[in-house]
Amino acid sequence: MTTAEAYELAARWHDKQAQGCREIAADEPRISAEIRERAREAAKHHAASAAGLRLASTRERRLKLLSLP
Repeated sequence: MTTAEAYELAARWHDKQAQGCREIAADEPRISAEIRERAREAAKHHAASAAGLRLASTRERRLKLLSLP
């Protein structure tokens, strides 16, 4: 597994976590307002982490392409 692939794998994990947090944040009848707010913040964190990891993955792929003979 290349570094770029590892970054992408981690980004997908963060995407999955963000989706779960968004679902919790939207579950108003069963989840308290405090927990829903924390879930919204966690969703932002995971989405931002996924974006950063995808940027790193792209950078790694570009560097590999630029170093080709």
